[in-house]
Amino acid sequence: MAKKRNWILTYHKARKCWRKQYRGILIYCGYAATKTDRDAYRAAVAEFNRRKAEIDAGIYDKEAARLQKAVDRAAKRKKPVDLRWSKTQVAPLVKRFLEHKQGEVNTGKITPTRLKDLKHRLEHFKEYFKTTKIKDISERDITKFQIAQSKRVAAGSITNSSLGQDYKAIRQFFKWCWKNRLLKERPRNLDELSVTLKRKKLQFFSPKDIQKLFDSLGKDLPVQWENRNNEQTDYSILKATMILALNCGYTQQDVSTLTVDECKFKSRPPRILKNRSKTDVPMNHLMWKQTKELLQEFCHGKDSTDLVFTRADGRPLVPFTVDKNGNVTGGRSDYLGNKFRRLVFRTFGDDDTRRLRELRRTGANYCRKRINGIEKLYLGHIDGSMSALYADPPQKMLDSVLCFMEKDFGFIDNLQPYYRGAKSRKK
Repeated sequence: MAKKRNWILTYHKARKCWRKQYRGILIYCGYAATKTDRDAYRAAVAEFNRRKAEIDAGIYDKEAARLQKAVDRAAKRKKPVDLRWSKTQVAPLVKRFLEHKQGEVNTGKITPTRLKDLKHRLEHFKEYFKTTKIKDISERDITKFQIAQSKRVAAGSITNSSLGQDYKAIRQFFKWCWKNRLLKERPRNLDELSVTLKRKKLQFFSPKDIQKLFDSLGKDLPVQWENRNNEQTDYSILKATMILALNCGYTQQDVSTLTVDECKFKSRPPRILKNRSKTDVPMNHLMWKQTKELLQEFCHGKDSTDLVFTRADGRPLVPFTVDKNGNVTGGRSDYLGNKFRRLVFRTFGDDDTRRLRELRRTGANYCRKRINGIEKLYLGHIDGSMSALYADPPQKMLDSVLCFMEKDFGFIDNLQPYYRGAKSRKK
């Protein structure tokens, strides 16, 4: 027995309306924001029945119905509607802007994650000014848009910090339009699209917390924390990632892209020479003793161009792919972050919100307290000061800070000989 159809009409998701074909005529029966809007559906069914009766009576005029539909849309918007498509309208310009950013993804200038975030951030702006020409957006329109967005914050559908990120993407879009001569002058109050945020209290791991985490890695998991095959999970990659997050301030992306030739085991002392994945800034970190031992295990038997860490199926920890159009996609994975969060829950309880990034913050906080300003070199941040044009970075200072960090965090009892400097060795 065939299943009874629950819907008389078919919902067209792209046009956001109900439609049905009757006697070779495609009838659009009314706008509906979502398929679950019952009132809109009932109104669409009534409209369909009216037009169906006209078709059966032979009095239906397709061209007159199309013109009446355009008049009804114009009346709802309370302003004349230009039915012709314009390349200077906001919707097609946002599409062009995202295509331009896709080119930057393909060349490695930005990540696919950043492109996906921009697309999401511009969605409400595109829907609000959909058919408006970019040059017709005035200061008054910007103010109205800002008021509308503030109501979303008041209703709880979006946070204040997330709205601030939306505003940044909108300002970037206007700047791109201005650079490409699509806009002669930007609205003067565009800089008012911003929010003031209270600085959150930073979270760190104490040396005792760090040792508790590493001790938990060596224990057998309780039954509720075993994997689906009832086997103990291998946490060797997570352990190495935690060491690198403290020793070098690495992110998941930095760990995922680390290659064998970037690990200089034969230098004195051993170092990791790598460009940061986000900013391409050269980083030079002295290896801790435990860092060297772990990396040598993963680098054994691999070629110089191979990745140090991969998943069980051979894919990178943070994978990238190329779609059918030749565009780079992917770049967003919390493969290690989820494992670390489960480790924190087992060690400190479910109410602990610290994540993998807190290890990087802990290392940066230690560096800053030791020598103010050295945390920028540790994190691989761009040095925008004028002195950077005249002098090399203070690498020896960073080496000494990493030396003491290894000892203070409990990874070694005494400073290694080549960390102490020439004067200490002579004694």
